Amino acid sequence: MNKNNPQIKRLLEDIQTNNTKNLVLYSIHGCPACEEFKTKLAKLNIVYESVDMENNETMWTKLGEMGGSEYVPQITVENELIKDYKDVNELLSKTISEMINRKVLLR
Repeated sequence: MNKNNPQIKRLLEDIQTNNTKNLVLYSIHGCPACEEFKTKLAKLNIVYESVDMENNETMWTKLGEMGGSEYVPQITVENELIKDYKDVNELLSKTISEMINRKVLLR
């Protein structure tokens, strides 16, 4: 990611401006997709709360009631669950889009 690119620079500024929004990441320790997602969030300095889903039936039920899947990672932005994503990059794109209120596509 070229941080000198004006579009990237604006995106990073928008992320930091909106970094006070409540993000909750539902994951399981050791899950490769979860670890990849956490790494990408860290690179962008995105602040989030982490909920361990290992043997956490209460949270699985809550996610199911919100329309979530039976897989991790899953994330909420301001209590809205991000749904229907096919990979970590799409989940990240949708998360950032929700944070900054504009569509973002990351590859």
